[in-house]
Amino acid sequence: MGIVYAEKIIQTRRAMQKEVETPYEIGEAIEKGYIFIKYEKVELEEREILDGKVTMLLPVLFQPMTKELMETKYPDPDRPDWLVSNETGEAALGMSVAEGELEEGELEEIAEMMQNQMQRMYPASPIEKESVIGEGKERICWFSLDIPVIDDCCCHILFFREIKGGMLIGSFDCNKNEKKQWKDIWSHLLGTIKDCPDYDNKRNRLNISSYPDKENKGYGSARYI
Repeated sequence: MGIVYAEKIIQTRRAMQKEVETPYEIGEAIEKGYIFIKYEKVELEEREILDGKVTMLLPVLFQPMTKELMETKYPDPDRPDWLVSNETGEAALGMSVAEGELEEGELEEIAEMMQNQMQRMYPASPIEKESVIGEGKERICWFSLDIPVIDDCCCHILFFREIKGGMLIGSFDCNKNEKKQWKDIWSHLLGTIKDCPDYDNKRNRLNISSYPDKENKGYGSARYI
């Protein structure tokens, strides 16, 4: 009886692994509101991000970081404005906004500039993948590389998207042993980032002051990477 039960567990885990490793099936699962992480089904939910500037589908297990975890993973006080992670902090997502309208073609130029900056910072870590998702003002430029951390290295994904009044800059980090699974997932989840249609109304109700000088964009600031 125990042997039969063990065989069923193995078959189930292999079936899940096959689904996780197939990009098309990941996209289909996301449309139905879930993904697989470590062979376990995890529900997705739409979240408002950065005071409602954008929305995105995220795993429900991604929650705001505790102060202790935030200070450990992002010791620089000039850290991303919005941070969530899984319980252990091994998979973490951060986002910020650089204020100032983008000109035609500037998104790709900034993404390339950041690639070059990361290569200078980590010369032994080649860019593993770069891509553009979507079209027009909704397109997202992203790339990934492995960067060294204490006694190990992690998968680092950087992405950029034009939003009203500026540019969304985000980063995702995960353990190198899980990067294949997460990179496939993020190549689809990034496509769920949407402009929040009610943002202007919320902004007016909160009486938020106007944006800073557009010339002071600060795209190269370390806080965004």
